[in-house]
Amino acid sequence: MPASPVLNLLSPWQAQQIPMPKAAFDRLLRVCPCLYNQIKIPASARAIVHFCELTLGTPITSANVHDAFLIQHPHKGPGFNPGPVMPCGAGGAIMESLCSEVLTSCGIPAMFTDASGWPVWEMPGHVLMNSGKMASLQALGDILIPCAPTNLVISIKSEVARERLLYSANSIEGVGFGFFKEPEEFWTSSRMSLYKRMGFSAIYMPDMTHAAVINHVLAAGDARHAVNINGTDLYRPLSVFGDDMKRVVGRSSALL
Repeated sequence: MPASPVLNLLSPWQAQQIPMPKAAFDRLLRVCPCLYNQIKIPASARAIVHFCELTLGTPITSANVHDAFLIQHPHKGPGFNPGPVMPCGAGGAIMESLCSEVLTSCGIPAMFTDASGWPVWEMPGHVLMNSGKMASLQALGDILIPCAPTNLVISIKSEVARERLLYSANSIEGVGFGFFKEPEEFWTSSRMSLYKRMGFSAIYMPDMTHAAVINHVLAAGDARHAVNINGTDLYRPLSVFGDDMKRVVGRSSALL
């Protein structure tokens, strides 16, 4: 198990306050993320997800992942109840952890990383491309879903897509996942063509954003552009993400 990046951020004074060896304390925090509610150190992304679930009172799924995003956002939502003493500070890692938790909740857990740093492949399961030795491939995406003829690589973003999402697919079988709030970033025919040219099979967004995009696309007569290589919807609401991934994992990406 790789060392916790959170513990590496501790000041010398904070490190001295840890009442046990660093490795043991790291394992304890992984097992008991609720301790971040009692200890004044930066919370891990996994702990943030844990506090989102405590606040929601239920596991994070496709149906409530956007609510979880709002809870952890410093300027939106109802806020944590309870929450960590200190924030995480790694927004990208939190987004990836939220997506990973949705996959786990629908029966596609994260694969374990062995002592060598490589994932131990088990099906169904997903690979975190920003941890262990897979981090050398993180430029290709954030989470990998095994299927044939090509694996799906999920690119995870926050609220704004811009060109960061567009060029993250790298012309492989790409899936976009984000809490996008600007529908105008998606609804032009040229942008839809670019997403498909760059290899996206599906892009998931909050249900409200998705409704605004599709309403505009239909009103503009551009519905034919909002179709992927498999002849199905290019844009989809976050609420169907888990079911879609469960349908294709270990099977065929052509089912997406």
